Amino acid sequence: MKQADKTLLVLAIASICSASVSADTLRDSLKNGTFSAEIRNVVVQSSYTDAIGEAGVTNNNNSGGTAISIKYETAPYSGLKFGIAFQHGQDWKLQDESTGLSIKGGEDEHRVSITSTSLEQAYIDYAFNQETSNTSIRLGRQKIVSPLIMNSGVFPMKDTFDAVVITNKDLPDTTLKLMYIDSWIMRYGDAASASPTQNDIHYENPLYSLYLNNNSLAGLNVEGQWLINDNNSKAGDPPTAAVTADGYQAGFLGLTYKIPQTSWVLGAKVLTADYDTLSDTGYWGVKAQTKLGDYTVKLAYTDVDDARNFPGTLGHVPMFRAYHSTVTSEIFAGLKTTSLSVSSGFGIPGFSSGITYAMWDQSATGMANSGKNFDGGSELALDLKYKFQTFEGLSSRIQLSQMDYDQAGDDDQTYLRATLNYAF
Repeated sequence: MKQADKTLLVLAIASICSASVSADTLRDSLKNGTFSAEIRNVVVQSSYTDAIGEAGVTNNNNSGGTAISIKYETAPYSGLKFGIAFQHGQDWKLQDESTGLSIKGGEDEHRVSITSTSLEQAYIDYAFNQETSNTSIRLGRQKIVSPLIMNSGVFPMKDTFDAVVITNKDLPDTTLKLMYIDSWIMRYGDAASASPTQNDIHYENPLYSLYLNNNSLAGLNVEGQWLINDNNSKAGDPPTAAVTADGYQAGFLGLTYKIPQTSWVLGAKVLTADYDTLSDTGYWGVKAQTKLGDYTVKLAYTDVDDARNFPGTLGHVPMFRAYHSTVTSEIFAGLKTTSLSVSSGFGIPGFSSGITYAMWDQSATGMANSGKNFDGGSELALDLKYKFQTFEGLSSRIQLSQMDYDQAGDDDQTYLRATLNYAF
């Protein structure tokens, strides 16, 4: 969206409210606004593996970083609200810079080691009178959470989008979102000192997406999304195929059904990606989970087309609606992933834990088209989360994985990511 278009839209929204908004009420809205902040700390340590292509950016990590985000949001008046947030990231300099980037076998995990200051959010909200329509509009730099478009919150700095998002809840038990995305704002920032620097992507042709979430039928959740990318240039980020210079349309359909009067939850999903000139791709998956005493047990399976990697979730998220709680993504060409997960909170308030064992099979065609070889490999992943009960806003997470890539040479890898966040 050009700057002039943004200005016109801001004026249009403001004019909607001009009949009832006065200087005094705007002053009250500003005075009664709220400040919030979050400090995010992440340390990543991992061993070296000869399976450089498969491990990717997780190889041989030794990095730590902190980011602080400060946000101010006005109090709403007649449906109008403004929000702005800044973030600053600081690299701890744990890595040996002479070894280079982790994706090449060096120590620098560049998703963590970011020293940069950026405008994280800057938006205008307008909510219509619900007697007319349960509709809201957000214009500007913002976070987006959906299966095919999402900002990442795993590492210290966060990416966001310059967009217009219209949300409607007029239909019973249904949320509809229409998204118009002009730019993807990298967490690195255009002037980041992290290497490699990744410039924000300002799309020549805006992206469009329609999202639906429905709970009309008892126990059944239906989630769907359609994304149109009309750009013949980079739209996404590795390891997805969205870096290819070709437009595509992507679809997501997910069904989750909780069987009444039981602890059983069944799920299925289908994803498609139709390219303008390249071969199309997609994948499907199923899952089943139940409770056995204090434990939740989940079995999941996903199967990706041989033709090419699925584009994944646009943003720094390989696949948001993943069925496997592992470091390794499930989106690579020809990859079949089977996983068994067991989770429990052990009755400890604020605590949750999960352990997952995933096994990989990959076709020869899929290996050729993805440039990766996961066939016969596996991952054992532990995920521990804790929200402190005596210190509100403080939370921690430890993710520990052991990968066996089933290749010649040093084919094992241990990966650790530890997070300590404080929101206030």
